[in-house]
Amino acid sequence: MELIIHIFEIIGSIAFAVSGVTIAMERDLDIFGATVVGVLTAVGGGLTRDVILGYLPPTLFRDPTFVLVAFLTCVSVFLLFFHFKSSFAKYFEKLHSVINVFDAIGLGIFVAVGMTGAINAGFGNNGFLLVFVGTITGVGGGLLRDVLVGTIPYVLKKHVYAVAAIIGALVYLLTYRLGLPSIASYILCPAVIITIRMLATKYKWNLPRFKL
Repeated sequence: MELIIHIFEIIGSIAFAVSGVTIAMERDLDIFGATVVGVLTAVGGGLTRDVILGYLPPTLFRDPTFVLVAFLTCVSVFLLFFHFKSSFAKYFEKLHSVINVFDAIGLGIFVAVGMTGAINAGFGNNGFLLVFVGTITGVGGGLLRDVLVGTIPYVLKKHVYAVAAIIGALVYLLTYRLGLPSIASYILCPAVIITIRMLATKYKWNLPRFKL
């Protein structure tokens, strides 16, 4: 199971790094700035999780694998950008759809990773903590990304982003409490989150908002 978790974290790190670095490039940050944003998007949720659970120093300092994976992902995006620069400019609007998919994948995976981390830390009986930690692990990287690029965090305004994370966390909690195999939680939780995110994007689902 540890190997499966590790693989999922690597996939999630790649997905969030692509999301972060691409949005940073769109905001006209330089290579260094965009790389910082990309890496923090990938590891920010895990950093927040570890601080909440009291796991210090956080995992990213104990095992820099995910930082390295995120960094190499950012470098790969830059190489693709410079090699296909004209195509990037031509199809940038369509690129937003790709970014959204990567963001949904990262969100789903890291909610599951956060829940597992809280359970492994001995908080399996605290459902509220599990859901909270899972949600913040999923949305934490995106929050850091949006703050760094100077926009209202995506989680606060678009396509039931946090709601999808919470629902996915509740699905994970249900499967855990029912005693289903861990792999079931790792499949169902991200699947539910990704499905909700894609449907919300397609049908433009948003929560009601206050307008004066």
